[in-house]
Amino acid sequence: MSDGTGKSTIVVGMGGWDLPPFDGSFYPAKPGREFRKLAWYARFFDFVELNASFYSTALSPAQANRWLRDVEANPRFMFAVKLYRAFTHSLDAAAEDVVRVRRLLEPLRDAGRLAVLVAQFPSGFAYTKERLDYLHRLAEAFEGERFAVELRHRTWDRPEADASLLRAGICPVNSDLPPLPDHMPLRGHATPSTGYYRLMGRNSETWNHPERGDRYLYRYSEAELRDILGRIEAVRPAPETTFVVFHNDPNAHSPVNGFQFRHLADPGRPLAAPGELVRRFPVLVPITIVDEQPKELF
Repeated sequence: MSDGTGKSTIVVGMGGWDLPPFDGSFYPAKPGREFRKLAWYARFFDFVELNASFYSTALSPAQANRWLRDVEANPRFMFAVKLYRAFTHSLDAAAEDVVRVRRLLEPLRDAGRLAVLVAQFPSGFAYTKERLDYLHRLAEAFEGERFAVELRHRTWDRPEADASLLRAGICPVNSDLPPLPDHMPLRGHATPSTGYYRLMGRNSETWNHPERGDRYLYRYSEAELRDILGRIEAVRPAPETTFVVFHNDPNAHSPVNGFQFRHLADPGRPLAAPGELVRRFPVLVPITIVDEQPKELF
């Protein structure tokens, strides 16, 4: 997926598509019964991080095939799949969970639509040699997949851990998190094939205090987006493809920032955006072309 210039191809998406803040802003306010959110999403973005797979291994190959039908009109569209939480949080996954995850991945991989398998560990998962060994065993369990690991605790910010993961072909996820004492700073690591960035927002006030509001309530400024893009472009050697995932979903800020980031990364490329989103966020007016809702989708 290299663009032939020695630069990484940057692909932007959201952390899921069935998100309540998108209703009536990114998605039409009154869709018809046949409306498919993923089909609409794939009109505007080429990539999504599948979040439902984190909560269950009950998702079937049949479900994956339905997603593939939804994105048929976009030949560039790719899925990242978030690994089931028993592998990353409760740490009690069984061999049958590996089998179920692989079954879900198979149709996506066979269709050439599988980007990365992403393992997101919680903020309290601090570095130990035993846990580093666990990451290697986890990658071995999913051998053959492009495998990315998000490690949020600052104790993982050490050269020997980075080198160990990269030698194994494991892509370290570069996380943009609120600047709290234990959080990993935003970094720029990649394998030769893959860079992966998860942008969670910088809401320090509510991150550890959900009673004060949504921890992901944050809208990146253009200056912040330019800084992140500069960090991505400074990675050497540049990976073939860099995936950028926005997770600041409240108030539909993630698609707004997604369109802004795509414009900054490739200012000459026309960007179509849903009309209602553009009307709600005038910052999109000069950088997008309004794409109103086609009647055949309703």
